[in-house]
Amino acid sequence: MKKSQLSIRMTLLIMVGTLTLLIAVLVGNRVYKSLEHYEQAERLKQGISVINALYAANKNLSQARASTLSIMYSNPDVAEPLYQDLLNNRKAVDSALATAFTGLSDQGDAKANGSLNQLKHKYNVLLKRRAQIDVELNLPLASRNPDVTNKFFEENTALIAEIQDFILIYSRSFQGIDATISQHMIFEYFVWDLAEYSGEEYAIIGQMLAETKYPTQRQRELLSFLRARIEYGWAILRKFALNEELAEQLFPLMEEASTQYFFTFDQVSELFYGNNPVGAQASYPISSTLWLGMSAQAVDSLLVLQNEILSEIQHRADKIEIDAKREIMLSGLIFLCAFGISFYSWFIIAYRVARPVNSMVDALYKATHENIFEIPTIRYQHEEIGKLLHVLRVFQHNAQKMKESNEELERFAFLAAHDLKSPLRAVDNISQWLEEDLEAILPAASKIHLDELRKRIRLMDKMLDDTLEYARVDAKIDSHANNKVSGKDLITEIVGLIDLPPGFTIITGDTLAQLQVQKLPLQQVLYNLINNAVKHHDKNQGTVHVDAVENSTEFIFSVQDDGAGIDPQFHQKIFQMFQTLQPRDRSKGRGMGLAMVRKIIIANGGTISLESAVGAGALFRFTWPK
Repeated sequence: MKKSQLSIRMTLLIMVGTLTLLIAVLVGNRVYKSLEHYEQAERLKQGISVINALYAANKNLSQARASTLSIMYSNPDVAEPLYQDLLNNRKAVDSALATAFTGLSDQGDAKANGSLNQLKHKYNVLLKRRAQIDVELNLPLASRNPDVTNKFFEENTALIAEIQDFILIYSRSFQGIDATISQHMIFEYFVWDLAEYSGEEYAIIGQMLAETKYPTQRQRELLSFLRARIEYGWAILRKFALNEELAEQLFPLMEEASTQYFFTFDQVSELFYGNNPVGAQASYPISSTLWLGMSAQAVDSLLVLQNEILSEIQHRADKIEIDAKREIMLSGLIFLCAFGISFYSWFIIAYRVARPVNSMVDALYKATHENIFEIPTIRYQHEEIGKLLHVLRVFQHNAQKMKESNEELERFAFLAAHDLKSPLRAVDNISQWLEEDLEAILPAASKIHLDELRKRIRLMDKMLDDTLEYARVDAKIDSHANNKVSGKDLITEIVGLIDLPPGFTIITGDTLAQLQVQKLPLQQVLYNLINNAVKHHDKNQGTVHVDAVENSTEFIFSVQDDGAGIDPQFHQKIFQMFQTLQPRDRSKGRGMGLAMVRKIIIANGGTISLESAVGAGALFRFTWPK
C-alpha cells in the first residue's frame, strides 16, 4: 500500500502552524487568567460597594438606636432636634440597604441568599417597630410604653448583628481573590465589632441620661459586659494590626480613636459604673443631647479607622483591575505580534520559499520523466532560491548539451554502423561469388574457410546492430510513455518470447501486482535477465524466480536462478559491452545483453546489482523509479 508523504511546504507550514498554535495557547491562557483577574476585580468592586452600603446602614442603625432611646424618654423640647437626626438616620438606613439589596440582586450570590432573606425579614420587623415608635412619640411622655422601646432596642441590635453576620458570610467569596484584601476585610470586621459594642454602650447611657435615672441591675450588667468586650476588642485589634500592611497608617488612627473613646466614656464612668442606687432618680451634669454628640464623635473616630481600611481595599481592587487591564492589553499585543510574525512566516514559506522550490522540483520531475525541461518563472529570487535557480539553469544547460551529444553519438553510431556494414556486405558477396565461380576447382578446405569467413561477417553485422541499439537506448526510453501494466501479465508475455526448454519453470512472486511503469524498457530488461538465466543454466532443468516489492519512491525487482553461478571477480565485467565468460567461439551470446540491461536501468534512474557465487546460482536486483 502506497504511503502518503507530506510535502516540504506542508511540513514547514504545519511546523509554523503548530508553533503559532502553541503561542496562541500560551498567550490565550495568559489572557484568560488576566480576564479572570479582571472579572474578580469587577466582582470585588461590586462586593465592596455592597459591603460599604451595609456598613453605612449599620452606622446609621446604631445612631438611630441611640437617638430613639433618648427621644422616648425626653421631653418634646429636648427631643425635637434629636428627632430630626433620627429621621435622617432612618433615610440613610433605607437608602443604604436599598443600594445593598440592588447590588446583591445583580450579583445573584446563591451562598448568601439564605442569610440575605433572614436579614430582609429582620429589616421588615424593624420597619414595623418604627411605626410603633412613631405612634408612641405622639403620646405624652408618661403614657409611653417602655416595652416598645426595649423591643426596638433588641430588634435594632439584632438587625445590626444580622447585617454583620451577612457581611462575614458574603465577604468570604472575595477573600480568596487577594490575601491582603482578605486580611483587610477581617480587620475591618473587628473594627466594626468594636464600634457596635461602643454604640450599644452609648445608646444605653443616652437612655439613662434622658430618663435621669441610675442604671437598673440589668442595664448595669449589660454595661459591664459591653465595657469588657470593648477593652478586650481594643487589645485584639492592636495585636491584629501588627500583621497589617497598613500598620504605619493605622496605628496613629487607632491611638487617636482609643484616646477619644476612653476619654469620653471615662468622664461618665463613675456615674454609671459606680455604687449608685439601682434605678433611682439621678441628676446628671450632662444632657442626653450633649452626650449623644460626644459619644457619636468617639465612635466616629473608630469609623474613620474603618473608612481608611475600606479605602485601601477599594484602592487595591482598583489596582488589581488596572493590572488585569494592562495584562490583557499586553497579552493581546503579544498575540497580535505573534500572529503577525506567524502570518508573515506562512507567507515567506508558502510563496517565497516553498512555491519556488516546488516549481523547480516540478521542472526537474518533468525533465527526468517527460523529457521536458522548462525553467520556471520565479518572482522572488533571494539568495538561496537564486542559487538553486542558477544550479537549475546550469543543469538545463548541461542536460541540453548531453542531449545534443547523445543525438550526435547516435548519428555517429548509425553512420558508422551503416558505413561498416557496406564493406562487410561486399566481402560477403565476393566470398559467395568466388565460391560459385571456382566451385569446380575450389578445394574443400577453401570452402570451409569461406563459410567461416561468412559466419564472422554475419557475427560482425549483428555486433554492429547491437552497437547501434545500445547507442539508441536513451532515445527509445524518452519516447515511451508510462503505461499501466500488470507485472504477472508482463512476465507471461516475456516467457512467450523465450524458447523455454521443457525442464524450466518461471515462478512469479505474489507481490508482483499492478505497476505503473514504462512497459517496453522494463520488458527488455526482464527479457534479457530471464533469457540469460535460462540460456546459461548448467543443467537441463531449472527454476527462475521473478518478484518485485514497492516502497514510496521505487520498485525493486529481483530475478534469481539456480544455475552455475558467477564468480565474484567477474561481477563487474559481465555488465561491459561484448564481454562474455566463455571464449567467443563457444559463447551462446555476444556479450551485449547485460550491458544493454545496465544501460536501460541507469537511463531510467535505477541501479542494478548481482549476488552470486560459483555453484550457488545468481540473483540480480534492480530498482525502477516510479
